[in-house]
Amino acid sequence: GGMAAEVTRYKDILKTLSGTLRAMLLNDNGEVVQEIAVRQLADTLKSPPKGIKAVVFDGIISQRLLDIASEQGIKFLVGSKKGNLTKEPEGVLVLSKDDLSL
Repeated sequence: GGMAAEVTRYKDILKTLSGTLRAMLLNDNGEVVQEIAVRQLADTLKSPPKGIKAVVFDGIISQRLLDIASEQGIKFLVGSKKGNLTKEPEGVLVLSKDDLSL
């Protein structure tokens, strides 16, 4: 259980989202609170719904998205692949398809 179960859930969602260019925002219970287009992700995360713990999306994890996630206290940022991340802030776990061996 715990962390491994959470990560498996995000992995399953990432698989489902593959090729859709969509993003899902999840809460502590692993429930999808909101589903949006990836191009709306940065703006949505600037004022996200309450209690978002994880973002799983079909796209590239950019430094900008990571910084916004960190500011909002989001714990997991799960995407297709990592962009050019110059710094990874504390408190956000970044996972790509490679990390999840998808």
